Amino acid sequence: MAIMEALLIVCSKFAFNIGPIPLTLQTFAVFIIPLILGVKKSIIVFSLYIIMGIAGLPVFSKGGGFSYVFEPSFGFIIGFFISSIIIGISSNSNKIYSKYITTTIGLLVINICGVIYMYLIMNYYLGIDKSFIDVISLAVLPFISKDFITAFLACIIYSRLSIILYHREKTNISNNMNMYDI
Repeated sequence: MAIMEALLIVCSKFAFNIGPIPLTLQTFAVFIIPLILGVKKSIIVFSLYIIMGIAGLPVFSKGGGFSYVFEPSFGFIIGFFISSIIIGISSNSNKIYSKYITTTIGLLVINICGVIYMYLIMNYYLGIDKSFIDVISLAVLPFISKDFITAFLACIIYSRLSIILYHREKTNISNNMNMYDI
């Protein structure tokens, strides 16, 4: 879980500012973490990430602190947490297409949370008059093709990693069983 937390933080720091939403590698981490850890452990990882960021640790793409809650992009972070539950559900499946479907649904949840939050912050907190269409074209459309490709790559990488992870786990279990057979 600590390695996944570090991965999430490092991926958030690879940021290219192209507007109110920076282009980061966070979505890759958001997709791969629940696939590897499952629902319960990924909830802990994403909860800790949000708590650390709000507490002031610079774990988010533009820093941290309680004021980050008023950033237009904070809704996407909320979406990360919710999508980790959805994506984590598919961690028990052996079918790559089910993982891609739930990862794509997770992406949809991230974007819905992000757009609604950004709309509310821009219109009611920052006083910037933006329609939902404006927010979608600003916060979703520039990233959507990258996000679909990232979801696909995360599923492929996970399928390769799972061979290593679960083979080692099975080997450790069988070694422990042999130890008790003596």
